[in-house]
Order: sequence, then C-alpha cells, then structure tokens
Amino acid sequence: MRGRYKHAYQLFTSYFVEVRLVDLNLVFDIQTASYKDKIFTRCFWCFGTPKIIYKLLRPVIVIDKTFLKGRYCGTLFVFSVTGSETIESWTYFLEMLGSNFYVFNTRFVIISDRNPEIINVVPNVFSLLSIRFVPSTYRTTLKLPSKAQGSHLG
Repeated sequence: MRGRYKHAYQLFTSYFVEVRLVDLNLVFDIQTASYKDKIFTRCFWCFGTPKIIYKLLRPVIVIDKTFLKGRYCGTLFVFSVTGSETIESWTYFLEMLGSNFYVFNTRFVIISDRNPEIINVVPNVFSLLSIRFVPSTYRTTLKLPSKAQGSHLG
C-alpha cells in the first residue's frame, strides 16, 4: 500500500472484498475504534487455501511478530495487523486463529518467543493446552554452551 497510512488502512475492506471474489473461503475481520470515523485499530485475515492445506500438515503453529519487510522462511497462514503487542491484541489474534483452525479437532503445538502476553493469553483461549518451553530457548536465555556439562535441556 502506498500513500498515507490513514488512507491505506481504509483500503483494507475494499481489498478484501476484491480478494473474496476469487477466494470464497477468505476470512477477514477489520476492527475500528469509531463507527462514524472508522479509525482502524486492527485486522485479521486468512486466505482459504491455507485452511484446506493445514489439515494435511503437522499441527505446529509458530507465532512470531514480523514487521512486514524482508524475506521470511516458512509459510504465513494467518495475518494480523495491530498497533502493539498487548494482552488484548494477542487475545484477538489467538481467538481468530482458534476459530479458524482449532475446529479441525486436532491437537497442535504452538511455538513462540515466550512473549509474556502470549504466555498469559494462550491458556485462556485454548483451555486444553500444555505449555512447554523449547530447550534452545533456555540455552539462549541463560547463555549456556550448546553441550553444557550435566545439561538435561535436550
């Protein structure tokens, strides 16, 4: 999108309406702060094809923020644009994610950077969840060598 941010965010709705013409399974939600002025606050979208493909993949979801620049590895299934990382914004994102992917009655693994907001929100949104931390995160956080003596961190 080009131009002023205010104008660019106003184009979201018309963009998604156009995309829905070719992708009938597109899911999008745009929230605004004011009904009258339609001041953009956040949005969520998921194209239809990833929802179909997800059933065939390993049930692993990696949650990480991106700043919409540069190349990325992996496949982005769902997108959300918010003002900041807050408990409210993560709740919104995970509820939208859950309503679109959790319905496949499958367990899935969520991998994240241990953001405190995510850690607080995930158990509230996905009640049947066991939280585990990836050993490499411990090594990085604690600045341990990769084969620390007596390490049981995997």
